[in-house]
Amino acid sequence: MRRLLLGTWLVAFALCAGQGAAVASPTPASASTAFDALLQRLEDGEIATLSPAQVQQRLDRLAQLLPRGDAARELHYLALRCGWGYDGNLHAQLAAAEDGLARAAAADDAAALARFHYCRAAVREQRGSPAQVMADYEAGMAAARRAEDRRLLADGLASRGGMHSLLGEQARAVLDLLAAQRLYASAGFRTDAESMLLDLAITYRRMGEQDQALDYLRQSEAFASQRGDWNLLIGSLLQQGYLAEDQNRTDDALNLYGRVLALGRKHASRYDIASAHLAMAWPRILRGEHRRALQLLDAAQAGFDTLGDRSNQGMIALRRGQAHAGLGEHAQALADYQRAAAALQHGDNPRYLAMLYRARARSLQALGRADAALADLERYIDTHERLAAAERSQQGQLLRYQFDSDRRDLENKRLASETALRERQLQALLQARRWQWAAMGLGGALLLLLGALIMRQLVRMQRLHEMASTDPLTGVANRRSIEQLGAAALARARALQQPLCVLVLDVDHFKQVNDRHGHLSGDQVLARITRACRDALRHFDLLGRTGGEEFLVLLPNTRRAQAQPIAERLRAAIAAIDLTDIAAGLTVTASIGLAELQPADADLRDLVARADAALYRAKGQGRDRVEADAVPA
Repeated sequence: MRRLLLGTWLVAFALCAGQGAAVASPTPASASTAFDALLQRLEDGEIATLSPAQVQQRLDRLAQLLPRGDAARELHYLALRCGWGYDGNLHAQLAAAEDGLARAAAADDAAALARFHYCRAAVREQRGSPAQVMADYEAGMAAARRAEDRRLLADGLASRGGMHSLLGEQARAVLDLLAAQRLYASAGFRTDAESMLLDLAITYRRMGEQDQALDYLRQSEAFASQRGDWNLLIGSLLQQGYLAEDQNRTDDALNLYGRVLALGRKHASRYDIASAHLAMAWPRILRGEHRRALQLLDAAQAGFDTLGDRSNQGMIALRRGQAHAGLGEHAQALADYQRAAAALQHGDNPRYLAMLYRARARSLQALGRADAALADLERYIDTHERLAAAERSQQGQLLRYQFDSDRRDLENKRLASETALRERQLQALLQARRWQWAAMGLGGALLLLLGALIMRQLVRMQRLHEMASTDPLTGVANRRSIEQLGAAALARARALQQPLCVLVLDVDHFKQVNDRHGHLSGDQVLARITRACRDALRHFDLLGRTGGEEFLVLLPNTRRAQAQPIAERLRAAIAAIDLTDIAAGLTVTASIGLAELQPADADLRDLVARADAALYRAKGQGRDRVEADAVPA
């Protein structure tokens, strides 16, 4: 990803030097022609397929061809070297960018100014300075507009979109990336437009649109393999690995990261080798291989230190903390989390901060520091809610953008159809046959438009169906939907001979909450209980509201011994909810009944009935407790 973030503007200077013998002592005229020929072959983008050593060879060859005293060509050469000639030497690269900016400003070369701003942004990104990075992209795009260079402007939009995505601003990212893709296509740079697939895939993955992200990632991988662009291929494989992690496919993630590591070693790319080691750590932690994860993190740290790259320090420290916590070394984990907090708060990435707060709260709880753990849980909930709200806002912005775009397209089509119709009517006066053919064409267009409208209506119907299956207050499945899901889960459990547990959860004395504080407050309490339950459950568990203050939880492929701690976690999470902003002194608890699927259960109702009976025992024994159905002899 390091080189992709420089923007595809560097392809404009792809160094495709001939494979034969070097020309000795070229004349000024022949040197200019050879220099321009290398730059003219920009669409090939061969520099992205070269190893660092080969890049240096091509840069040296270009320097030999540089005509003396040609300031414009020299700036082009220096901009290219700024982007590709300082593999890992961030200090020297930053100095080159600063020097280039001064030279470009003195020469009033707007295009060169844009390129050096983009180069400096890439350095600053690796040093963890988001605000400075954005400032450089804005300045670079302003210079690109002044130069009237659509490709340079598209490069800036693409890079800024990637930064927006990294900071969690996915709607802004999509708008920038799609605008860049359109600019590349309109300027005739189809290869660059295709290369945007990876950036769009990253953004859709971070928005939770996993299917669309995977489709784009596979297209990007195929495109990179076809072109031999190993930098783009590494980015595509890394992102597929992150997506596999999101889907709990740790083996697939490790295989993908192994391919990244092999490519990094093949091309002697220290940054990609370090990135692969860092990526491999989390799947190892998930598999309980905490010592191996620490070894991988040591290798990643050493690699990034060699490069002078500080942008990954926060994530390395966070993963170290999670690995030490997995080993039970919670005091060491807290020290790691402290370093992670300093780095992540400097980067102001709320997604990573939410991960940190949740992990640190567990170690604090393990060390008996309940107050500090609760404070971190409150930070996690607040950050998580802000992220969820931002995601909803971003999705809304994106939908509005897509709606406006579709509306403009339809309006353009309508105007084009009206113009075409008028032309056909004029031609019909002269030649009836031409009019007939035109009418047939218009009929086909109308059929296509009708088909599009039908498809849109089908999509709306699907959305209405989803709304009908969702409880409007809590956002989880309603009674009808959770019962259907439960019946399907039971059938699947029996077909695959897997266990299945259900939890029946009832909020204690909830009528008193409504009576004392009003139904509006009661609704707020139920909404917060739902959020707490979602956070406490695993990603594949199913939660539904069956009515009033009662909920049903389905735990697929889970035995009673595994379900017991999950139920306790739910009970504790509900008891820990802070409701003082709703009403002073307000607290709630819940009673939970647990039952595991037995051969004698005829259907879901039998299983839920046994869980209900356990719930009533919990109520009868004082509430705020978990009771399990008796295990048959």
